[in-house]
Amino acid sequence: MTSMAAALAASLPAAISRTATPQPATSSTQQPKQFPQRLEGVVDVEAARDVESVQLNSLVFLKMMKHSTDILPPPPANTLQQDRNAPPPTALSSHTDCLGVLLGLDLDGVMEVEDSFALPGGETSLGANSYSDRLLTHLREVQTPDSPVGIYLSTHNGGFATRVAIELLSAVEKVSGGRGKAVLIVHDASKSNGGDLSVKAFRLGEGARAAAKLGKWDEKTLTENGITSSTLLSPLPLTLTSPSLISAFLSTLTAPAEQAQPSLSSPSVPLPPSFAPLVNPTSTSLTNYLQNTLDSLTLHSHEANNIAFLTRQIAREKVRHEQNIKDREEENARRRKQGLSEFPSISAELKNGTKEPSRLEMICLGGTVEGLAKGMGAEAGKGLVRNYL
Repeated sequence: MTSMAAALAASLPAAISRTATPQPATSSTQQPKQFPQRLEGVVDVEAARDVESVQLNSLVFLKMMKHSTDILPPPPANTLQQDRNAPPPTALSSHTDCLGVLLGLDLDGVMEVEDSFALPGGETSLGANSYSDRLLTHLREVQTPDSPVGIYLSTHNGGFATRVAIELLSAVEKVSGGRGKAVLIVHDASKSNGGDLSVKAFRLGEGARAAAKLGKWDEKTLTENGITSSTLLSPLPLTLTSPSLISAFLSTLTAPAEQAQPSLSSPSVPLPPSFAPLVNPTSTSLTNYLQNTLDSLTLHSHEANNIAFLTRQIAREKVRHEQNIKDREEENARRRKQGLSEFPSISAELKNGTKEPSRLEMICLGGTVEGLAKGMGAEAGKGLVRNYL
């Protein structure tokens, strides 16, 4: 996360810059980068400070909104569920959630997000030869922010983070040095279409960071770290910043059109009737919430059945594997008595048996059910209050 700070140092005058003259790389040991004096106290190079808040550039938010409203191709089937059968077709699973990488810098505990780029469906890593790695290389060549600091995700009707988003957030967490530096910004596209704004910032909880570091999401790891759908992510305060050009652009979009108002001097203008109190606000929205909640319960039940099947299959494989180990030891003991050569012993890795199934998809679907149910309750309460006004 030092490339953006180095770019800032290079853009400053030489009088106040303390950056040393770059030396040619003659050894594998990389010299630590120095920063201007005014940035030494705020740039968190060693990742020693926790992120306390997120500052989102409004240009990044506009790019997120545009990406969430674009017609996106469906992601590959293997990114939806890791199971033996395809998930059932539901209206909730047909929603294509946009996904992208956030770029910025951590300054004095404030994660400043300055840019972003969209990701193709199905990518869950920042490894070599990936789309993200190639794009970051190009951004570094033109001296623009190229430090990944988080992920943005679009949801519908208060949905939760997906498994793909959590895996990609864990990859960014490893790149950013750990300690909860990677942030997740969730934008509810359905609420923004209805005239409301819903954008929230999160980071991985302490238990989730430990599980992501180990790369294990089995039942034992979740129990030891106390990971549930409510503790998987920790909320962070979020503020939007608008540069002058963005503020001018938004003012042109939100300027109300001038309309003729009725007055005594111009009685020909009729008084507009107001039927807003008679309109049912939950005619379509409550139905969508109910449909999405039922779909999330269907997907949750489907994943629970998959985990139950895998658990039984692993139990059968363990019994068979233990029997094979016992037979191998008895055969070697018999061959030792006969003076024959023994068979190769089974390694410790094979003795551990099959790995436990990942429960990350189950946690994400549980959070989706909880979020959609809360949203449906809030929408029903809004309609109930409106009917009694």
